[in-house]
Formats: sequence, C-alpha cells, structure tokens
Amino acid sequence: MVRIIVDERERSTVPTHLKMMGFTIEYRMLDEGDFLIDGYAVERKSTRDFFSSLYSGRLFDQAYRLAQSYNFPVMIVEGDLYSMLEEARNPKVFWGALISISFKYGVRIFFTRNPEESAQLICVLAKHPPKLQSKPPIIVRKPRGPIIREGQEALIQGLPGIGPRLAEQLLRRFKTPRRIFMATEAELCFSGGLGRSKAAKITSLLDTEYMKMEAKYNQLKLTS
Repeated sequence: MVRIIVDERERSTVPTHLKMMGFTIEYRMLDEGDFLIDGYAVERKSTRDFFSSLYSGRLFDQAYRLAQSYNFPVMIVEGDLYSMLEEARNPKVFWGALISISFKYGVRIFFTRNPEESAQLICVLAKHPPKLQSKPPIIVRKPRGPIIREGQEALIQGLPGIGPRLAEQLLRRFKTPRRIFMATEAELCFSGGLGRSKAAKITSLLDTEYMKMEAKYNQLKLTS
C-alpha cells in the first residue's frame, strides 16, 4: 500500500479522493509542500492563489524553498486557468513566471481543473517514482563568468513583496543592488516607486538584528 504524507493545513478534498483510490494518508506538519510521495514533493495552489502570490513575489520564494528542500519538487495549479488569464493585468507576467519556476528553480508545473484531477495526477506520480539516470549525462559547460544581471535580479527578488517587475524597476532606478540595500524608506518610495508598506517591510528586514534559531528542525522524510 502506497503511503502519502499530507500537510495538516491542507483543506482541499484531494486527500479524500486519494483515499478512495486506495492510498494510505498520513497527516503531518510539513515545512514545505502539501503532499510527500516517495521521491516527490507536491505543492498545490489554486489558480487565484498562484496569481496572487505571483504579483506579491511570494511565489518565487516558495519555489526556491521547495527546490532547496526536495530533489523532485512539483507544483500543481488547480482551477480555471483561462478565466484567471483573462482577468490578469499582464498575462506575459504569468508566462514569465512559469519560465522562471521551471528553468531557474527546477520545479515541475502541472495544471488541473479540480481536486479530483489533482488527485489523479498525484496517483500517477505515486505509481511512477523518479528514477536515477543510468546513462552517463551529457556534459554541457556553463559559462565561467557569472551572469551578473540575473544574479542581481534574483537577489532583489528575495526582498519582501518584490517580484521580477519591481526588481527590474529598482535596479534600473538605483543602478546597483548595494544602493537599494542602503536606501532609506523614503528613498525606496520616492526614487524606487514602491508603496509605503513595501518600503517599510524591506527596511525592517534589512535593519532588524539577526536572531539565531535555538533548535534546528529537519524536513520530514518518508520512512517505511
């Protein structure tokens, strides 16, 4: 019997559908992801949540943390995608996000219409665990020098509420990441074009003294 670990905060009917398919469901508190299957970590998002986290910048932080925690991260976007694209302020931002999540972070993205289809997709994943490549990999040499522009954009996107568009805007106006980090709240608003709330969150993050965690929690892994 295949066992699937589900995050305790998952409130969809996907686990119910999985039980009906014969899977054993175990609820635990997960640091990242909503479902753990042997070899895969699955993050499930509604289309509305996907677009909301995209515009707030949270999406890229979640994709980064998911990719850092698991070897085979998967994201399921569930709902009426076409309706959300029609309502989107700029559909190109959506396609750009898919490219970044897929190629920069290595997260596999799938689209489903409802919880039942999401459960069916998870079912297929569970029956086809990832396999290590048996053939020698083709070696593709990367450029020796770092791609500075992409590194700068990724660095600024790590700030709260900053997505690709705002990161590019800040870099264009302040010229270097260092000037952004040294900017005051007022400068971020007037020179950077940010709202007062975003500027306050950024300066608070940069100015707050670091507090080391007393205990370290390891990500749960499937055990037999």
